[in-house]
Amino acid sequence: MATKNVGHYLHWVGFSGTCFMLVLSALDPSRDEMLIHFIASMMPNTLCWIFANIIDGKRNYFPFL
Repeated sequence: MATKNVGHYLHWVGFSGTCFMLVLSALDPSRDEMLIHFIASMMPNTLCWIFANIIDGKRNYFPFL
C-alpha cells in the first residue's frame, strides 16, 4: 500500500513539472525551437512515469486517467 502512494505521488510530481515547463516554454518570447521545448518539457512526466511503473506496476501515462 505504501509503495502505491509513493508511485502515485511521484507520478503527480513529474506531471506538475511537465505542466510548469510547458507554461514556461509557451511564455518564451523567442519562440524558437518549439519542438525541442516540447520534448524537453515531457521529460519529467516520462521519467517519473517510468519510475512509478517500476515501483507500483502498470499505470497510465497521465496520472489523472
